[in-house]
Amino acid sequence: MRRYLIYFLTTIVLAGTGCDDDKQTGPGPITEIDKQFILAAADDALFQVNAGQVAASGTTVKAIRDYAEEMTDDHTKAGQALQKLGADKQVEIPTTLSDDRQQQLDSLSMTSGAALDTLYLSQMVAAQERAEHMMEIQATEGNDIELKQWAAGRLPVVRQFSERARAMRDSLK
Repeated sequence: MRRYLIYFLTTIVLAGTGCDDDKQTGPGPITEIDKQFILAAADDALFQVNAGQVAASGTTVKAIRDYAEEMTDDHTKAGQALQKLGADKQVEIPTTLSDDRQQQLDSLSMTSGAALDTLYLSQMVAAQERAEHMMEIQATEGNDIELKQWAAGRLPVVRQFSERARAMRDSLK
């Protein structure tokens, strides 16, 4: 009888342990889609920080300088949050821009005056639209709950930046 009891308890413990694997409550590996979101969002944040610094130091328009400084501050914080999320999810985030983003930053760095203002705002409209789309997808279709919540929380901020960039760009025309 005692042998059956030990066998029964061992079976229950092992079965219960196997069921725990269905729910990930702690940090761990994530799906490739969620990983790609982290990497793309981090690249986007790093680009917007660098572009904001270039624009803030090169523009003569106060509204653009203020916007660029806000972008720099906000996306620095977003990048830090993504670094933490990436570390929690075992995703190594590069500290340098992707080739495409580096080319965009280089072209921005080589302009000045009104051309800088126009190019910066055009880049920001495109970047914000891309970020908005990325956040919408992650917030609704992502697999990782923390990333979904983070994207949903960022979405209103991204939309606000998008609207402001679009309005400033349109006012330059």
